Amino acid sequence: MITSKDIRLSVFFPAYYDENNIGKVVDKAVEVLESLNLKDYEITIIEDGSPDNTAKVADDLAGKYPRVKVVHHIQNKGYGATLWEGFTTARFEYVFYTDGDNQFDLEELRKFVALLPYSDMVVGYRKKKQYSAYRKITSFVYNYVLRLAFDIDFIDIDCAFKIIKTDLFRNITVSTKDAFIDAEIMIQAKLKRYSFTELGVVHLPRVDGFSTAARPSIIFKTIWEIFQFRKIYKKQLSAGRK
Repeated sequence: MITSKDIRLSVFFPAYYDENNIGKVVDKAVEVLESLNLKDYEITIIEDGSPDNTAKVADDLAGKYPRVKVVHHIQNKGYGATLWEGFTTARFEYVFYTDGDNQFDLEELRKFVALLPYSDMVVGYRKKKQYSAYRKITSFVYNYVLRLAFDIDFIDIDCAFKIIKTDLFRNITVSTKDAFIDAEIMIQAKLKRYSFTELGVVHLPRVDGFSTAARPSIIFKTIWEIFQFRKIYKKQLSAGRK
C-alpha cells in the first residue's frame, strides 16, 4: 500500500480576478504540502489573463516559494481551458486542483491525500454551498440533469476540490474546453472504471473577486454541450458493451 512518502503530487490553481485571494491559497497550500512529507510536489498558478493584479501577485509567490511556478495567459481562455491545461501538464502521478478564490480550506487536503491508497480519485462535495439562492438552484438542476443523462451518482460533480490519477488524462479526450469540462472528465473517468471516493468539504463564502459561472450565456452553452456529449457518451457506452 502506498504511503505519503510514495506520493508525488502536482497541484494547480486557476486564478482570475484573484489578486486578494491567490496569496492566501498558495501560502496555505505550501504549509500543508510541506507538512505531509510527500515524495515530491509542485504548485502551478494558471493566471488566466486577469485585468487586475493577480499576475503580479502570482509572480511574487513564485519568487517566494521554489516549488511554485506561474503560467500566464495573455488573453482570458476561460475556466474549462485552464482546467484542461492544468490536468494535462501535471508532471506527477496525482494531480490536485482547487480554485484560486479561497473558497476552500486547504487543511482538508490532508484527508484527501490519506485516501489515495484506496481510490484512483478523491473528489470533494460541498457540504453547504455558499452561493446565492439562484446559484444553488442552478447547481441542483445541473447535477440532477447529469444524473439522468449519464447515469452517474456523484454528489457534487463540479466541486473544485479533487485529486485525480494523472494517467486518466492520457486515456481520455474531451469534447469541450468550457464549463462542462469538469463533469465530462468525471463521466469519462467512470467509463474508464476509475475508482473514486467522495468526501465532504467546507465551502467558504467568496470575499474578494467575482465568479462568472452563472452567466446565462455560460448556462445555455453548457446545456448545448450536454446534448452534444450525450451523443458521444452513448457511442462510448455501446462500444464498451461489445
